[in-house]
Amino acid sequence: MDNRRVKAILRGMEHEFDVVIAGGGLNGPALALALADAGLGVAVVDARPADLRASDAFDGRAYALALASQRLLAALGLWGGLAAQAQPINQVRASQGHAGEGAGHFHLHFDSAEIEEGRLGYMLEDRFLYRALLGAMALPRAGRILHRAGTVVVSQTTDARGVSVGLNDGTVLRARLLVGADGRGSGVATRAGIKRRGHSYGQIALVAALDHELPHNGIAQQLFLPSGPLAILPLPGNRSSIVWSETEDHARAILALPDEAFLDVLRPRFGDFLGAISLAGPRFSYPLGMTLADHYAAERVALIGDAAHGVHPIAGQGSTSDCAMWRLWPRCWFWPIVAARISARWRSCADTSNGGAAMRRCSLTAWIR
Repeated sequence: MDNRRVKAILRGMEHEFDVVIAGGGLNGPALALALADAGLGVAVVDARPADLRASDAFDGRAYALALASQRLLAALGLWGGLAAQAQPINQVRASQGHAGEGAGHFHLHFDSAEIEEGRLGYMLEDRFLYRALLGAMALPRAGRILHRAGTVVVSQTTDARGVSVGLNDGTVLRARLLVGADGRGSGVATRAGIKRRGHSYGQIALVAALDHELPHNGIAQQLFLPSGPLAILPLPGNRSSIVWSETEDHARAILALPDEAFLDVLRPRFGDFLGAISLAGPRFSYPLGMTLADHYAAERVALIGDAAHGVHPIAGQGSTSDCAMWRLWPRCWFWPIVAARISARWRSCADTSNGGAAMRRCSLTAWIR
């Protein structure tokens, strides 16, 4: 049969899965791997073509990973291949400051030597983390994972048996549960009738990577300036990532500057404690605001990540709070939080009497029926 006819037939077919995940950022693939390890069939619908995000090129985008996030990656079997690319955070210093004056005399200081884990967290570049997730979805366990890169969910219809998920190429995926991991403007949430509330912080985050003359020694700096915080986060080598929050009008004016003029504005705020600085990659900007879904679950639908709650990135709250939804891993993963309204099994599963025996017996499969 002609390949074009085969593809046309497949586009009109229904595929049966336990879970369809809309969103291929970080939360979607991570959840897919956990579900596959639990024996469930999963489809990940990823809007961006895989090769665009699996590039080896350095672009400066990085994540601050709390220990909970690092443990999650270890539980998924990914940390062994990522540890060499991660920069440990040995200390955190937070203080007030003013442009041209540097950090104030009074500050908070956190030292990894004071905790048993030996690290306060890690910095990890997006290119390494996404490539690891992509590679893991292609391993043998991926026999339970279908990764649909370059496609988006455009419709969803629920019934007593499950949910039908329509893609922009005409394919219909059939599943017992649809998970929205599709960001702050979640289409999954909108189609499920889940409303949102939130507000703008009146700030824009300017994000870039810098090369600097002196070593950072694994110290993360947080300067609270009058117009917004400036985070200086260590990357491998003499390189750091900055997240610089400014008022919207001021941020737009700074963004419009050429690179050297951008650095001229940054230097009085950054200080000279790392010596001479220069840009190591492109600059990015992100409007800052809080957005919260009124509900994390609806009929045959659950939300995770920014689709459920989007917060200020200060102190790495984004990925850290996402992982907090998953603290019950590896016993019940995140279902007690997002699926309480999906299954009546919540009460028996969440029962912590008898030393939590009911919780330990809870399995993912019990939720997806």
